[in-house]
Amino acid sequence: MKNLFQRNWYTEVRRSDTRLLEAKTSYVDTYRETVAHLLVDVNSFIIKEATWEEQRSSGPLLNRICQVTPLHGAEAYFGSGPALKNVAAFLEDPLAVALFSETVKGIIQAETFLLSERGYGSEEEYNEKWFNFYLGSCRYYSNLDRVTNSWYDHVGESKRTGNLFVRFKTQSLFELGAGQYLLTGNLSDSFHEVNVRLKLDGSVVQEADGVLLRAPDIVCREAAPLLENLHSINLREISKKELAGVLGKGQGCVHVIDLVSDCAQLLALWSV
Repeated sequence: MKNLFQRNWYTEVRRSDTRLLEAKTSYVDTYRETVAHLLVDVNSFIIKEATWEEQRSSGPLLNRICQVTPLHGAEAYFGSGPALKNVAAFLEDPLAVALFSETVKGIIQAETFLLSERGYGSEEEYNEKWFNFYLGSCRYYSNLDRVTNSWYDHVGESKRTGNLFVRFKTQSLFELGAGQYLLTGNLSDSFHEVNVRLKLDGSVVQEADGVLLRAPDIVCREAAPLLENLHSINLREISKKELAGVLGKGQGCVHVIDLVSDCAQLLALWSV
C-alpha cells in the first residue's frame, strides 16, 4: 500500500485579553501550505480583521500575507456564505473559501463557551436556541425524543478561557494496485471524533465504513452505517448536496458528510 497524497487541517479558536477571538485554520497538503486568520469581536462575532497567509504552492512559489477586505465587517456566523464566496475571487483561490469557512465553523462551535457575551442567560437558554434552530438537521437534532445526553452533559460545562475550540482533520489517499485505492478521513475536535474509510475502484466506491468514536449522544453513532449507501457512487461526479442525501440528510451526521466531501475533494486535487 503506497501513500499518494494527504491533506491536513488544524482549526483553533482562542479568546484574547482584548475582547477579541483569535481564530485560524492552518492547512498543509502534499502541494500547499496556507493559513486563514480571523479576528472577531467576542460579542457580535463581527470580523475585525481577516488575513491570508501562503507559504508553499504547487504553482509558482507564493509567499504572501494579505488582508482579505471582503470579510471585514461580516459576521462570522450562519449566513456568512455570500461574504465567503467573495473571497475566492478576491484571492483567486477557491481553497481560501474552504479555510475561512472552517474558521467560521470553529467560531460557531466556540460559542458554547461564550454564553454571557452572546446574550444567553443560561446553558438551558442556549440549548433551547439550538433545539429550535437545528431541529431536523442531523441525527442528534432529528431524534431529540431518544437523546439521553444534553449538549452540556457531553461538553462538561460552559466555562472555558484561553483556548475555546480545536479541530484536526486529515484525509489520505493510498494506492492498493490495479486501479484500486483506499481513501481515509479523520476528524477530531473538542466535541467529536469521526473516521471514514472508502475503498475505491478508480473513483467509484466499492466499500465504505466508519465510526463515530466520540459524539454528543449514542444516537449520533447510528449515522455511521449510512456510509454503506456510498457503494457504487462515483466520488468525482457527485455534489456535496447529493452526497448529503445519500448519507441521510437530517438523519445523518453533518461531520460524516463533511468528511466524505473533503475526501472527494482530495481526488480532484490529486488529479490536478
